[in-house]
Amino acid sequence: MADSTHKFDHRISTPEPHIVALLGTIDGIRGEFTSGLRMTPQAITNLKRSTLITSAGASTRIEGAKLTDKEVEKIMRGLSISTFADRDSREVQGYLETLQNVFDSFQALPLRESVITSLHKQLLKYSTKDDTHRGTYKKKENTVGILGPDGNVAKVLFKTTPAYLTAKEMQELVEWTREALEKSRFHPLLIIANFIVEFLKIHPFEDGNGRLARVFTNLLLLRSGYSFVQYVSHEQIVERRKDEYYIALRKSQETFKTAHDTVGPWLNFFLSAVQEQALKALSYLEEEKIEDILSPKQYEVWNYLSHTGEASRGEIAKATGIVEVTVRQALNRLIALGKIKRMGQGRGTRYVKM
Repeated sequence: MADSTHKFDHRISTPEPHIVALLGTIDGIRGEFTSGLRMTPQAITNLKRSTLITSAGASTRIEGAKLTDKEVEKIMRGLSISTFADRDSREVQGYLETLQNVFDSFQALPLRESVITSLHKQLLKYSTKDDTHRGTYKKKENTVGILGPDGNVAKVLFKTTPAYLTAKEMQELVEWTREALEKSRFHPLLIIANFIVEFLKIHPFEDGNGRLARVFTNLLLLRSGYSFVQYVSHEQIVERRKDEYYIALRKSQETFKTAHDTVGPWLNFFLSAVQEQALKALSYLEEEKIEDILSPKQYEVWNYLSHTGEASRGEIAKATGIVEVTVRQALNRLIALGKIKRMGQGRGTRYVKM
């Protein structure tokens, strides 16, 4: 434990100034989000449901699945798992149930090895090919690489921990992370970032490591007070920035067990993703606030422009069925609130979302 404490402490004990600034920014947004959360219970339920769907789709697509969010939603609506014979659907079902469990019960899910193996078992619950190793650490070597067209690893990105050392390194990682979080030895986001990058370097299971790492990202952020993760999908951000994600992991992990051990590249990516997530959550609060101060028809005009980005007065009237004089009044109100701006003159005038 002493060796691992020194190793992990060294990685995050003296963060660069821009990392310190980023941590402060994220915590400021978190405070603003928490104090401004006035959503109705129905709005909260809808957002969480949307996040579950988006997260399950994105996290499994990162690993090569093909299901769209619409198809994920069909699974979530309760279609029998027996209807879905393919691997992608089974993985989505497992992810949906596991992340739902985390969202509902994160306070009762402490960071322990038993919780890690239990969530891994739930994650691969419907995958028959994983029957022999579900919920147990790997017994054979694995690698992290880029898959070729034939489904085999075409390029190895980094070597993982040997199977015989997996249990030892997982114990050290879990003990260090739990103790560091409980005693607030470092900023929680630094501790969580180190846990994720090291977990993925160990790659403790034969399958499901990437998906489980993203489940634990949600769990540890929620347990550390970052409640906005239930309203904006972290997985979707990672999927959209997948190339950055893998590059950041590789650049950090290839330094491990060298004299130049660093998590700098991973920290930059991880914290920027969390910041993006926080800012998006804050924008939802702004949507709720503007709904409170607009009339129903004004809000309908705003909602249309929010989705289209820009439109003419005539286009808005035609699309919404609201008479042009009312559309004009709504547009003037939105301009006064700084939500949109007017571009052009006369018949060529268009209204653009800020």
